[in-house]
Amino acid sequence: MQKNMETWLIEIAKGIGKLFLNPLIYWFFIIAFIASFTRIKKERKNFGTKIFSLFDELRYTWKTSLIFGFVLSLGMILIGASLHYLMIAGLVLFTVLFSIGKKFTWLSAAYTFGFTYIALLFSPYFISYLPSSWNTEIKDFQWLIFTTLMGIFILIEAIKMIRIQQDETFPELKKGSRGKLVGQHRLKKIMLIPFISLLPAGLITPFADWWPLFSIGETEFGLIIIPVIIGFEHVVRGSMPTKSIRAFGQSLLILGLIVIGFSIAGYYITIFTLISVVIAIIGRELLALQFRLRDLKKPTYFAVEESELKVLGIIPGSPAENIGLMIGEKIIKVNGQPVSSEQAFYEALQLNSAYCKLDIRDERGEIRFAQRALYQGEHYELGIIFPRETAWKFQKAE
Repeated sequence: MQKNMETWLIEIAKGIGKLFLNPLIYWFFIIAFIASFTRIKKERKNFGTKIFSLFDELRYTWKTSLIFGFVLSLGMILIGASLHYLMIAGLVLFTVLFSIGKKFTWLSAAYTFGFTYIALLFSPYFISYLPSSWNTEIKDFQWLIFTTLMGIFILIEAIKMIRIQQDETFPELKKGSRGKLVGQHRLKKIMLIPFISLLPAGLITPFADWWPLFSIGETEFGLIIIPVIIGFEHVVRGSMPTKSIRAFGQSLLILGLIVIGFSIAGYYITIFTLISVVIAIIGRELLALQFRLRDLKKPTYFAVEESELKVLGIIPGSPAENIGLMIGEKIIKVNGQPVSSEQAFYEALQLNSAYCKLDIRDERGEIRFAQRALYQGEHYELGIIFPRETAWKFQKAE
């Protein structure tokens, strides 16, 4: 028993070492940094200040990554499942290709897993110098595991969308149809989920007659930790960003379950694994297209209004966040003074440098009040970002 424990610990240590040999670990932090830096630069250009911190695209993702990574690892070890090294190489290749443009739009598992499957399945027929045995080297059960994992990662993406909060969306200014700037929100997240898979070479011997459940032609096994990067990026202009993305996530959750169902059916009829991939790619793209078209049909939600000030964004940790101000709410009065422009808001705010009271119309049209003492050193603008028709007035023209 002690010897078996030592063997597992040795293989886990080797698996951790192999993890740091995978370029996706380093690529994850590189693209997260570049995307954050680009976003901060745009925030300063549009609003004259940084709104969210560096690497905020990763906020609230680590707990989800660790939980699902642990569950996936446990499942892969219990059934003795493995992925072919060509599958891992394909995931690395397509993840890098789909994220090289600094956007996370194509980082859904539907695309990275789906195109890896298609490339490996059909490349021997179209590229003559590749080994013709590629399509037979990968066993049917490995495709079953691969496509089932694809469906599971789609579910993880959907769950993250459903659970997104207002402080996880990024306000922007975009030129509208009339040439003036309007507000919008960019919803973008990127996650690194490492999980353990069986490797057909190592010190671990089968500990039960049924293990591994799927035979991989070896009598001794090792472990490898595979990092998977998933992400999404969508823009919302015509409605509340959190409501829109949660609705998208609910549809994506159904797609993930359908993909898993067809993938498992591939255990009995092989063609269903290919069908699951087709459903994943086309379904994910159709959902994204439907999301964009539905948003474009709606009038701009974060536009400048004549009588009220709508909140486009809130700086984390600011007084506005502390008093519970929400994105999409409208400020009617400040310190008893009606406000209809950003300038009027700041003028009314300066009437009392130690205290502020806001009359707010919430999303349901009901009036509520928020008040708070102001302290020296706090954000002088309360940390509220308003829609505006021009970029920050002190920004140099390009």
